[in-house]
Amino acid sequence: PPPKKKKMFSSVLHFSRGAPTRSAALQRWLYPTTTNAMQQQQQRLQSSKTPRTLSQQQDTAASGSGQVQQVASGWEANVKNLPGLTGARQDSWWTGRAPAGCPGVAADGRLYSLPLPNLASASRQDLLDYFDNTWTLTEALFASLQTEEAFYRPPKHHLRHPKIFYYAHTAAVYVNKMRVAGLLAKPVDKYNEHIFETGVDEMKWDDMSKNHMVWPDVYQVKDYRQRVYDTVKDIILNHPAYETLPQLQKSPFWAVALGFEHERIHLETSSVLIRELPKELVRNPGMLPSYHPSVNNPSTTTPEAGRDFPVNEFVEVPGQRLTLGKAREFPSFGWDNEYGNKTMEVKTFRTSQFKVSNGEFWEFVKSGGYAEKKYWTEEGWQWRMFRNTKWPTFWVPTGPTGLHQYKLRLTFDEVDMPWSWPVNVNYHEAKAYCNWRNQREGRTTTNALRLMTEAEHKCMADQSVRQLDLGVARDPVMLLSGHDMRQQRLSNLNLAYMSESPVDAFPPASSGVYDTFGNTWDWCEDHFSALPGFQIHKHYEDFSLPCFDGQHNIIMGGSFMSTGDEASIFARFHFRPHFYQHAGFRMVEPNPEDPTLVTTCMDNPGPFVGSNPFRRSKEADHVAARYSQQQALSQFLHLHFAGAGESENKLTAVLPAELRGNYAQRTANWISEATRKHGGKTTRLLDLGCGPGGVALHLAPTFDKVLAMDLCSASIEAAQQLQREGRVAYTLESEGELQESLVALLPAHLRRTSNVQFQQGDATCLPPGIGQFDAVAMCNLLDRLPSPRGVLGRLVGDSSLLRDGGLLFITSPFSWESQFTPKELWLGGFRDERGQPVSSEQGLKQTLGSSFELVQSDTLPYLIRDHSRKYQLILASATVWRKV
Repeated sequence: PPPKKKKMFSSVLHFSRGAPTRSAALQRWLYPTTTNAMQQQQQRLQSSKTPRTLSQQQDTAASGSGQVQQVASGWEANVKNLPGLTGARQDSWWTGRAPAGCPGVAADGRLYSLPLPNLASASRQDLLDYFDNTWTLTEALFASLQTEEAFYRPPKHHLRHPKIFYYAHTAAVYVNKMRVAGLLAKPVDKYNEHIFETGVDEMKWDDMSKNHMVWPDVYQVKDYRQRVYDTVKDIILNHPAYETLPQLQKSPFWAVALGFEHERIHLETSSVLIRELPKELVRNPGMLPSYHPSVNNPSTTTPEAGRDFPVNEFVEVPGQRLTLGKAREFPSFGWDNEYGNKTMEVKTFRTSQFKVSNGEFWEFVKSGGYAEKKYWTEEGWQWRMFRNTKWPTFWVPTGPTGLHQYKLRLTFDEVDMPWSWPVNVNYHEAKAYCNWRNQREGRTTTNALRLMTEAEHKCMADQSVRQLDLGVARDPVMLLSGHDMRQQRLSNLNLAYMSESPVDAFPPASSGVYDTFGNTWDWCEDHFSALPGFQIHKHYEDFSLPCFDGQHNIIMGGSFMSTGDEASIFARFHFRPHFYQHAGFRMVEPNPEDPTLVTTCMDNPGPFVGSNPFRRSKEADHVAARYSQQQALSQFLHLHFAGAGESENKLTAVLPAELRGNYAQRTANWISEATRKHGGKTTRLLDLGCGPGGVALHLAPTFDKVLAMDLCSASIEAAQQLQREGRVAYTLESEGELQESLVALLPAHLRRTSNVQFQQGDATCLPPGIGQFDAVAMCNLLDRLPSPRGVLGRLVGDSSLLRDGGLLFITSPFSWESQFTPKELWLGGFRDERGQPVSSEQGLKQTLGSSFELVQSDTLPYLIRDHSRKYQLILASATVWRKV
C-alpha cells in the first residue's frame, strides 16, 4: 500500500487544561474563536431561539469543493485492483494507534472496549484514550475486509451503503459535528464531508436503489481518516472548550463525545454488514476479542431441549411503578431520546427466562412456520415473500432444504450451529414465532404470547439499575471494560466477546431473567417515540426526530457488539421491523386480568412525523386516527384534483378568480411562470412533500425530469395510480354522517407522464446519491418537518441538492405546531430572548442567509374542504429564492 502521508500539522501537545503554543494560522484553522468568543458562541448555541443561517452551516450541512458525486454503472466500477487489501493489514493501515499499543488491549493481545467516560471528571488523557480505543476498534473491524470487492459490494439486501461509506462516515461526522459546535473553523475535506455525511434509512424492504455511486478508493479514504484523526486528537488535547465539559450538554465539547458514540453505533452496524458479506471476502483479523468458548462445543443436526439448549421456562415479574428516562445531570453522554421522563404502571407479567435460542427457533423453522401466512402480520408476510426467506438470515443451510441442517455465520466465520445461543431475527420473524407458539399451545387473547415492552424490560433488569443512590455505579458500562465483564462473568456486553453466548451463560438479574443486558438486543412492541420532556440537541437535530414515525420499533438491552452508550442502561435504540441487527427476542405472557398492551408510544403527544402514528389507549381513538388519516388523504386528493374532472363546481359562482381551478394546477403555473421569469433551468426538479402528486404532474410539461417524494406511502400510491390510470376514487364528508363519493381525475395530456417519478422518501433523510437539481419545490411542507433547518441545509454548497443558480420554491402557511416541529426548531412565530417577535418570513430569510437571494414573494390562497359547505381558506406565503 502507499506509504503514510505526512501528517497535516505538527505541534507540541500538552495534557494540561491550557492550550499549547502554536502558530497563529494553525490556531485560527483549528479553533475559530478565542476563549471569550467561544463562550459567546456557546451561549448562542445554547439559545433555542437563535437560528443559524445556512451560510454558517454551509460547509457542514452539504457543501463541497465543486465535485459532484457521480452515478456508476455498477458497484464494480469502483474496483481498481489496489494492493495490500488481502491477508493481515500492514502497519500503514492504522491511522491512529495500532492495536498492540492501543488503550484497551489486554494481556491476551486482543483489543476490548473501554468503559464509557464520566464526562464530569474525565481528563484530556481519558478522552484521548477512549477516542483511540474507539477509532482503532473501527479500523480493526475493517481490517477483516479482503479485497476491494468487500468495500464496494452492496449488502445482499441492497438497503444500506457499501462498507466504504461506513469506513469514512464516522470520520466525516466528527468533523461536521465539531464544526456545528464551533470547535473547528472549516472542513478537513468538503467533498468527503458531504458524500459521507448522511446514511440511509430505507422506507421499505424493497427500497433497493442506493449503491450505484462512484466512491473514493480505499487509500483515499484512509488518508482522509488520517487527517481527521490528527484533527480530533489535537482538539481533545488542546481546545479550551474542554474546560466546559462538566457542563455536559451545554458544552461545545459535547460534540466530541457525540463523535465517539456515533462511531460506536457504526462499529456495531458495520459488524452486521460484514456478517452479511460472503465469507470469502472476510478474514478474522485476530486482534479483536475471541468468540465465546462455547463455539467449540459439539453440535448436532437435530437439537433437543434440555440437551442442546436449555428449556425456556417462564418466570413471574412483579408489577411496579417506574419512571423511564435519563436525568440530564447524569455524567455520561446520551442521545436526545434518552432524556425526559415517563412514569408507567406495569402490571405483573410472566416472561421467558431466556432469550429464544437457535434450538427453540429451529422447531418453528422445521415445522414450516415460514411457509404459513397465518403466523405473520400483513407487512411481515409481504417482507417474507419478497425476500423468499425460509430461515434466519445468519443460518447457513448445509444440506437439502427439507433436512433443516444449518451452520451459523458469525462476523468472520461459519461455525457448527450453537443451538444454545440466542437466535438473530428481525421483528417480523419474532412476531411470527410468538403467533406460532400461541396456536400450538392453544392460547387465547388473555394469555397470548407477544414481545416485551420497553417498560417491561426495565422491570426485568436487575434492581441495581433503579437504585439512584448508586450514582454512576448503576450503569456497569461506566465502570467496566469489555475485558472486565468477560473476566468477572457479568454479561456479554461492551465487546467482552466477538459473538453471542449461550442464553444461560451469565448470571440472571434479580428478577430471575437472564441476559437483560447484552448477548443480543431484544425487539420490543413499542414504536420509537419521544419521552415527555424531550429536547433536540443542536449538535444533532435529526438524530431521533425523523424516526418518530410509527415505523421504527424499539430494541433494548444491547448486544455482544454494543459498546459505550449503546451498552448503557439508558440506551433506547430503534430499527425498522425488517432490519437485521444483532437482535433477538424473548416472549412475554401478559397479565391475564388485564392483557392490554401498554407501550411507551401510547398516547404520545409528539413530536412525530406526519399524522400521529402511535397507539391510543382507547380503541375508539385507534378507529378515529385511522379515519382521520384516510380523510386527510381524501382532503388532499380533493385539494390537488377537484375541478380537474368534476362536472360541476358549486363554488365557481362565488369564488374570486384566484381561487378557481384546482390548487395543484395553480401552484404548478406559479412555479412554471417564476422559472421563466427568473431564467431558471428546466432539466430536473425535486418536489419534496409532493402529497398525491398534483403539482408534480402539472409540472411535467415544464421540466424534463421531475422527482416527487413524500413520506406517506398512501399519497405516493395514489399519485402513481393517477399517473397510471388517470383516476382515483375517494370519499369526503358531505354533511353530518353523509358521505359523498368523488373521483380525482387527471387531464388526459398529463397521464402516463414518463418524466415524472414518484418515490416514497423522508425529506429529513435523503440519500447523497439523489443527485442535483435545477429547482426544488417545498409546497406546504416546511411547517410539518421535525427539523426545517436540517432539510434546508441540504440545499447549500457546491455538492448540495440544488445547483448554483437554481431556484427554490417554498409555499407555507407557517402553521407551526409542536407535535410536528419542536418549538425550539420553529423558524418563526415566537419571541426572541429580547422579547421581540420573530416572524416566519424573517426566520426563513435569516436561515437561508447569504446562500440565497429572495427574488419573488407572493401569496397563494387555496381552500381545504371540511364538508360540502365548509372550507378552510389558507393564505400561503409563496417565495422564490435563487441560490447564489
